[in-house]
Amino acid sequence: MSHSRCLLALLALCVPLALARAEDDKGESLFDGKTLDGWHVMNNGKFEARDGVIQLRGGGGWLRSDKEYDDFVLTVEVRWLKPKQDSGIFIRASKEGKNWPDKKVEVQCENSARVAMLFGAKHTLDKEKAAKALKGVNEWNTFEVRCVGTRCEVKLNGELVCTSDDVKLKKGYVGFQGENGHLDFRNVRIRTIREKE
Repeated sequence: MSHSRCLLALLALCVPLALARAEDDKGESLFDGKTLDGWHVMNNGKFEARDGVIQLRGGGGWLRSDKEYDDFVLTVEVRWLKPKQDSGIFIRASKEGKNWPDKKVEVQCENSARVAMLFGAKHTLDKEKAAKALKGVNEWNTFEVRCVGTRCEVKLNGELVCTSDDVKLKKGYVGFQGENGHLDFRNVRIRTIREKE
């Protein structure tokens, strides 16, 4: 076999592996765009799958993942339908709780000066950077939440805006909070971190 044929054969093997690795880096999709399969509506939350998004139209309760996670990177796109719409992204949450989980860390998901702050852990929020990163009503915003051990980092539209080294909960569910907000979620993905990265 000639040198160029060997090179082509090697490339033919490597390209699919590289593509598979790139897909693995994105993690597992938690929303199929059509149903709430893999999710549980908790405490009468008003969540439904429609038109390729998870819709929240007011009310309380929350939407809980099927599985629990410890170290991970969670990405989700959020669109607020009105000004100052309140919700949250729960991480390492317990199942128990009358309205929301009794134990959890919450990434504030409100299109206001509180966006991306953490409840349930001491944190540092760069409010100026978060305000600049935040897009307007009816525009899609991307949250990336990385949790490894006690460390949590929150990116909003690619900008690191909030950090904490105080996450005491080790494992739990991820989910979305109903707090009378009107907003949509889509492209929900999670990548489990098995080793220190």
